[in-house]
Amino acid sequence: MTTPPDAPALPTPAARRIGDWVAGLRRVDIPEPVAAVALSCIVDTLGVALAGAGTEAAVLAADVARDTYTPGPAPLLAGGRLCMEGAAFANVAAAHALDFDDNSYAGFVHGSAVVVPTALAAIGMAGGTGGDLLTAVVAGAEAQYALAEAVGNGVYHAGWWTTALFGTVGAAAAAAKALGLDRRSTADAVAFALCGTGGLRACFGTGAKPLLAAQAAANGVRAARLAARGLIVPHGVVEDPRGFARLMAEDRFDPTALESLGRRWRLLDPGIDTKLYPVCLSAHAAMDALRDLMAERGLGAADIASVHCRVPPVVAANLTYARPATAGEARFSLHFAVACVLLHGTLTLEHLSWAVLTDPAVGAVIGRVSMAADPDWNADADRARLAPEGAEVTVETVAGERITRFCPSARGTVARPLLAAEHAAKFKSCAALAVGAEGAECLHLKLQNLELETDLSRLLQLRTMPTIHDPDEKRS
Repeated sequence: MTTPPDAPALPTPAARRIGDWVAGLRRVDIPEPVAAVALSCIVDTLGVALAGAGTEAAVLAADVARDTYTPGPAPLLAGGRLCMEGAAFANVAAAHALDFDDNSYAGFVHGSAVVVPTALAAIGMAGGTGGDLLTAVVAGAEAQYALAEAVGNGVYHAGWWTTALFGTVGAAAAAAKALGLDRRSTADAVAFALCGTGGLRACFGTGAKPLLAAQAAANGVRAARLAARGLIVPHGVVEDPRGFARLMAEDRFDPTALESLGRRWRLLDPGIDTKLYPVCLSAHAAMDALRDLMAERGLGAADIASVHCRVPPVVAANLTYARPATAGEARFSLHFAVACVLLHGTLTLEHLSWAVLTDPAVGAVIGRVSMAADPDWNADADRARLAPEGAEVTVETVAGERITRFCPSARGTVARPLLAAEHAAKFKSCAALAVGAEGAECLHLKLQNLELETDLSRLLQLRTMPTIHDPDEKRS
């Protein structure tokens, strides 16, 4: 049966649209502001991954990867080399283990933690350059963010963990780009990745969270490898009545989000939020509000009788541990984050330790902290848009004074970006935990000049000495 000449053209399926754009993307097509953000994502992600390589979840991932996958040219942050799928699995677990990696509001996705290590592993296999790595990162990031935007944030609120859900797409796109797959094969990789994707927010606060991100990366790489060998998958898996949009996004799908690939860059809009604190981003606005208030009024923990945080429903849904017993739970505890600000003025990796978690002073201060979700937060469209994870913090002093501070956006978010010096300091402090201060300085310089690197096989040839471990290991 032939199509009548006057019949309307069928829309290009989502997976094919993504595949066409990813396969056709060249470094010259990427505007320099987009490239600059992508480079920042690469630097930040590798820094937190090096710090996270010694955590219990990352060590577990690396051990399983060595037992499961064949040796190959792709570098492991924990030392050694594996095939690209194994390296992606292990390194993504390290990148997300500390929950210190970046976020994007295009789908509430930890995009870089999946895409950057995957692209590095695939470039390691393909023998590409620094410019190739940057291009693969942009391809993977934009692909997953565009699709996440196309189906909306309802999937996150419904309980799906979007980093695992869309991370498979980002990993498949980044690997396909690095391996030089054509348009059809790239679309096949994206479609197959989507057919098997998933992840539940019920895992928050446990080692399952970084391991689900790692699994998403491995699945995306495997999808690209299968497509490279000839796997053919229907490209309409998003739009199909039995497909992704219907089953996971309540049938919401806006194809214009994909049509804008290469014209509107999600790395710039909505952009990337870089974390200043190694805990869930939902806690950051309240921490900043309290820090600013204490500094302005000259208050210490002894001066404050109580702290009440009024937050959006999504913040309360993410920060579910009022009295965390493990480092994983502490990363999803507003009470612990606020207690650290009260006692220590900030929250760093050092505070996610067994000694701090079991400190009686921390337990006592946590008792002064309360949180309430405001069900009307999103009724104000401007507040919902400008302060999606904001906080209103009210402090009552021992003298009886009540002081309220509203923080719509935390430091490090797109609205309040970190300074270049702060980005550098974060990388060096994280990387130094694995490679020492001198190694961190050397690697930072290499990464700042990434596109001058013609052979990435030596990029991470630094002696790794992981020292950050999950305090859960010390529980009796």
